[in-house]
Amino acid sequence: MKPVSLALASLAAAAFPALGLANDTDSPVAVNGAPQPTQAPDGRVLFPPSFFAEFAPQSALDMVRRVPGFSLDGGDNRRGFSGAGANVLIDGERPSSKSQDVFDVLSRIPAGQVERIELLRGAQSTEAAGQTQVVNVVRRSGADQANGGGLYEVSFEGSESGRITARGQASYSGRLGDGDYSVGVSRYMQERPLSGLRWASLADDTLLFTRKDETPRTFREARINGSFSTPLWGGKLNLNAEAGRENFRTSLDSFGFNAAGAATDSFQLNLNYRTRDREIGADWERDFNGVTLKLIGLDRRRWTADDEATTEREANGAFDNSVAQRVRNTARESIVRGTLGFQPIAGLTFETGLEAAYNSLDAGLELSEDLGAGPRPIPLPSANVLIEEDRAEAFARSVYRPAAGWTWEAALAWETSTISQSGDTAASRTLSFWKPSIQVTQDFGDKNQWRMRLYRDVGQLDFGDFASSADLNDQRVAAGNPNLEPFTEWRLETAVDLRFGDTGALSLTAFASQISDVNDSVPIVTSTDIFDAPGNIGDGEIYGLEVTATIPVDAILPGGKIEIEGQIARSEVIDPITRRARSFSGFSDAYFDAELRQDIPAWSMAWGLEYEGESEFERFRLSERETYVEGPFLSAFVETTALPVKVRLLAHNLTDTSFRRERHFFAPTRADDPSFSELRKRHFGRFLVLELSGKF
Repeated sequence: MKPVSLALASLAAAAFPALGLANDTDSPVAVNGAPQPTQAPDGRVLFPPSFFAEFAPQSALDMVRRVPGFSLDGGDNRRGFSGAGANVLIDGERPSSKSQDVFDVLSRIPAGQVERIELLRGAQSTEAAGQTQVVNVVRRSGADQANGGGLYEVSFEGSESGRITARGQASYSGRLGDGDYSVGVSRYMQERPLSGLRWASLADDTLLFTRKDETPRTFREARINGSFSTPLWGGKLNLNAEAGRENFRTSLDSFGFNAAGAATDSFQLNLNYRTRDREIGADWERDFNGVTLKLIGLDRRRWTADDEATTEREANGAFDNSVAQRVRNTARESIVRGTLGFQPIAGLTFETGLEAAYNSLDAGLELSEDLGAGPRPIPLPSANVLIEEDRAEAFARSVYRPAAGWTWEAALAWETSTISQSGDTAASRTLSFWKPSIQVTQDFGDKNQWRMRLYRDVGQLDFGDFASSADLNDQRVAAGNPNLEPFTEWRLETAVDLRFGDTGALSLTAFASQISDVNDSVPIVTSTDIFDAPGNIGDGEIYGLEVTATIPVDAILPGGKIEIEGQIARSEVIDPITRRARSFSGFSDAYFDAELRQDIPAWSMAWGLEYEGESEFERFRLSERETYVEGPFLSAFVETTALPVKVRLLAHNLTDTSFRRERHFFAPTRADDPSFSELRKRHFGRFLVLELSGKF
């Protein structure tokens, strides 16, 4: 562990009170008479709807995005139900869904149905499942929603391809008898060109060849979802369902030239990737004389089809070779979970429960090559396999408030799973893990908080890593690895959350992680070849600092605010090939997102600038090191509510930034000197989006 992580947060906590930021005004009313956030006795920060009025919100999503010092997290594809949760609660509960994006869930709740937004910091709810910052969207009572309400949004995007694509979504929420319901549909379309150039050079920078790439890309998505809540058997039943399909198509036309500029060859790739998915979830909750029972059931299915084909030709157009790939995968996840919650003594909340899950992936891959004499199959290890996991978890969590301003949270979980594989490769193993967690928070000043958390986590296995896959664009094969294990992590966090003025907020989190069985790339040796494959490469560490801030700038820009989210971090692991320290594959050392927004209520308009930047990251394979960076991106927007509909115009990528990718090849492995490299720059250009949204 890095002790500097604790020191950084402690220094920040000490510094801001000295600057006059530790104590806020005692008055809940701002200069314009609009109620401002207040702090409840248990530490929650409460935001009334009038706090968001200047932003003219139409949905709960618009409101949550404007909570000072809060960054909306859509959640991760983690193990089980609790590990996948976003940092959002609806009426104090987590939606019983994993597939439905929390952004979509919030966008279906009309702003008029929101009674208040609560910011929960630290351990203030067992439903928060250890998250350090959570918002709770509290809706008005059912009687207030009797008339129902709908939301819609239609947008048009124009790119440098000259094509205009339309997309939209609509939702409706209301009451049916004693129940609340919502339904939603969405249609998303995107067409963007992606042109680029490549330069290949020897280690001494001698130019070998260049390539010119044209890659038009289209993406289509359609989704439908619904939810229903009703009293049942003395408790409350919540049902939800979602289904959708996606289609991504692209065709790459790549033309090669030698160092003198003469044409050498051409390469064409056609890709058609389709998915279908559906999810059904339900939960029922009832209080039995102070003991709350909650039951959750969830079932997900996902079908994937991928058809790819490449053709290489000589400079005169003569056929050289072709490769074809056909992928058909079916994934399933089923979860049942039960919890009991009660308060044995004043100030102590306790929850315990059990969860069982079944996960599977039926993966099928056919790869063939034609050198001029007709297609012939290319055998790959673990190309056609069925991976199954039976998992069980027992857990307990308590939240205790020993004194005013103090909160303690302790949790312990134990999970066991059996993973089996059949088909081209047969294997089976059982894994077990303990997952303890402890968190302490203390309120200070008027609305400020300090917290520390130590916990152990277990990474999510991607069953796709157990099966072989091919990347025809890069002409590369990744073998499946039946021996892959999830990483485990011990993580220490210390944070300060500071509230100043009426809307200012600053959150600093220092963290350090010790990780065992780091997931990366390892060589797999077969009787005919050596392949890169997902695998475990040993122990590593990550440490860094996160910041989230809302800074009012009324003094220089009336109604203006700057929203900041960023991270600086370092990762380190011993490379199994070179035996030297390096970063984790795919790990970015820093990112920084910022938005400047000015709301002008008198004109019923707002405008702003958005900046997104991220440092480069590297990926490491047996004989290749890849460096990739995209951005930074600068965008601008202007919106108005002066018309019957809300109008928002966005201009993206104003600086016309390109994607940059560099591949360094070594022979025979990265432990040897580099042989040649390839630099690739791709460009998708600027694009405009016009959004029209409203209520019905």
